[in-house]
Amino acid sequence: MSTDLSGIGLRLREIRKINDITQPVMAAAIDVSDRAYKNYEQEKRDLPALTALNISEAFRVNLDWLLAGRGKIHKSDDPELAEASAIAVLSEADRRGTNLPIAKLGKIIGFVATQAAQTGESPAQVASHYFETL
Repeated sequence: MSTDLSGIGLRLREIRKINDITQPVMAAAIDVSDRAYKNYEQEKRDLPALTALNISEAFRVNLDWLLAGRGKIHKSDDPELAEASAIAVLSEADRRGTNLPIAKLGKIIGFVATQAAQTGESPAQVASHYFETL
C-alpha cells in the first residue's frame, strides 16, 4: 500500500455520516470486524474488492465513486422507483395542500427514492413520513 492517501477512508466516513451510523454498525452491515473496518476507514489496510462490492450494494453507492472518487456517490436509481417516488411525493404534497417550489419537490423526490431503496419501504410510506415532519 502506498503512503499516499487515496481518499477511500474519507468516502467510507461520508457513507457512514450520510446514513448516521457508527463504525461498528457499518462493520456489521458489511460483515467485517470492527477493527478491519476501522483500518479501512483510516486507510491502514487496502479495501478488498469483495468488501467494496458489499458496501456498494448495502448502501447503494457507485463503486467507481467509492474506489476512485469519480462520478456521483449514489448508483443510478431504478426508473420505476424514480417514477413511483415522484408520484408519491406529488400526491402527498397535493393531499396536504403544500405549495412547495418545484426545485424543493425535486429534492424531496430524490430523497424519497434513496430512502425507499435503502429501507425497503414503499415510496408512498417514505413520502408520508417526510411530509409529517414538515
